[in-house]
Amino acid sequence: MFSTGWFRLGVFAALLSIGVTPCASAVAAADQPADVTLYRVFLRDGSTLVSYGEFARVGDRLVVTLPVGSGDAPELQLLSLPADSVDWEKTDAYADSARAMRYAQTHGPNDFALLNNAVTVALSDIGLVEDPQRKVAMAAEARQNVMKWAAEHYGYRARDVADLAGLFDKVIAETRVAGGAANFELGLVANMAEAPDVPMLPAPDARESVEQAMRAAAIVPDAAERTSLLRSIQKVLATVDGRPEWAVSLGARAGAALAAEERTDRAYHGLIRESLQLADRYARTANVTGVERVVRRVLREDDRLGQRRPNEVAAALATLDATLDSARRLRLARDSFAARAEVLRAYQLAIAAPIAAMETSRGALDEIRRLAGPTQLRLTRLSIRAAAAVKQLSAAAVPGEASSAHDLLRSAVTLAGRAADGRLKAIATGSMQEAWDASSAAAGALMLFERATDELRQLTTGK
Repeated sequence: MFSTGWFRLGVFAALLSIGVTPCASAVAAADQPADVTLYRVFLRDGSTLVSYGEFARVGDRLVVTLPVGSGDAPELQLLSLPADSVDWEKTDAYADSARAMRYAQTHGPNDFALLNNAVTVALSDIGLVEDPQRKVAMAAEARQNVMKWAAEHYGYRARDVADLAGLFDKVIAETRVAGGAANFELGLVANMAEAPDVPMLPAPDARESVEQAMRAAAIVPDAAERTSLLRSIQKVLATVDGRPEWAVSLGARAGAALAAEERTDRAYHGLIRESLQLADRYARTANVTGVERVVRRVLREDDRLGQRRPNEVAAALATLDATLDSARRLRLARDSFAARAEVLRAYQLAIAAPIAAMETSRGALDEIRRLAGPTQLRLTRLSIRAAAAVKQLSAAAVPGEASSAHDLLRSAVTLAGRAADGRLKAIATGSMQEAWDASSAAAGALMLFERATDELRQLTTGK
């Protein structure tokens, strides 16, 4: 709400008396590029860096776009600086002033003109209201909106805005006096936020810009950003006319720093590549100790190199940790397999005789199945072998993974004994029914023996 009425003439007189003078910060920064705001990052060591546009604080890092070189098209480098290297009180104060300056140069005049119009309309609307209480409430709300406008618009022309808010104070006072109430001063306009007034620094020249970039390169923790920044410095210095002494000196410093970074990159690249390859070979053979030696070597070499690539080393160590875990798992699996292999070998020895007995009895069981024999002597031997095999199988220690095959084998041996006994009975009685029952038992024994031997083969060979 922004409306009242009978002070229209007074409002126009107040508006005419308010000048449109830009703030001191805008004047001081008149030589900055018109299309961008140059912020300043104040470091704790007393130096400053230019931020091409807004910077951002993300966790423990300050993300800033650093211009390298002068003119309208400098080299721009996106950098991530440690937040604890920044003097935030000075940096934030300068940023607030720069934003206020930018606002004063762009949207401020138009927004203030709209505020003027809104105040005029508000006074007109209030003047049309007859109810004194309603009039006072409207004026108080309008005055509060004017004050809020100043706070939300960087304190732009705060004193002039305070004068506008004072017009509503007059409406409230006169309305209360007209209604017989004692006059009073609301006293809120004095708290109007003033625009920040930190002097703006001029845009850096080529030399100052490069020197700032060199200081930034010394504190940037990320190696890739540091290397890119040093290359930009060299590129800018190569375009400086006449190659003055300062440019030659800074170029030599940048070249030496870049060469050192490239040597460090090569050293770390070779260390990490070789270490990962060696650790992978160790892991494939379940050599846990070998992988651990590789991890210790990486840490030792990183210390020797001055811990210059923390991000790359951290990533390599994470990969080595995963490789070490893989080697440990493979070692455990192989040890477990070896331990189970011993148990399986003992089991195979325990059932070797029953299996041999069944292999020897195949021919006799086939003859029983076909009702083609065999002789009583062979049947008696088959019955004895089957009874012995049942006892041997019952006495064997059976591993859990072999229980299914063992049950099949014991059933096959039991049926083989039953087939032999049944055939002997059929011979004694001359009963074909007994012979057919013996045939069925023999067929079942052969079938179950085949299944048992297949499962045992898969268990011991994996095929």
